[in-house]
Amino acid sequence: MIKVNHAGENGAVNIYRAQRIVARFRSKSLVYQLEQNMEHELAHRKIFANYLVENGIRRCKSYFACGAGGYVLGFVTGIIGPGAVAATTYAVENVVLEHLEEQRAYLCNNDLAAHACVAQIIEDEKAHHDAAKDQLEENQLMTNILIQVVKFCTECVIRFGMR
Repeated sequence: MIKVNHAGENGAVNIYRAQRIVARFRSKSLVYQLEQNMEHELAHRKIFANYLVENGIRRCKSYFACGAGGYVLGFVTGIIGPGAVAATTYAVENVVLEHLEEQRAYLCNNDLAAHACVAQIIEDEKAHHDAAKDQLEENQLMTNILIQVVKFCTECVIRFGMR
């Protein structure tokens, strides 16, 4: 679980990294928020990386693929604009929060160190989710389609990593 979380955080860092680059030209008002979100994701990635090192576990095989995929997703949604940026964050965090809650319930009885790692990041992820939800352009067909596509892809990445 922690290996997949670590890879997922790498993807999230790169989503925000690419969105921030594009936002400097396309949506300057988003730059600060994207930088803050990226800083949170960098810290989360480090939490999981430290756990892996402390337990002698190699990182997930999908680590670099998650980073590359996240960068492409961030770049494309950054170009589309603020609505796509919010939809992407909302969709990814929606799926991630579900998985983190499931992990927290499981890990509290199986691995307290891993449980502590997961518990440390939930509030940040919820804040990203809620802020994005407030920024969504509701009842927009393209926004709803993007949310469903990003949710599906995020689920696929998680399931692939857990194999």
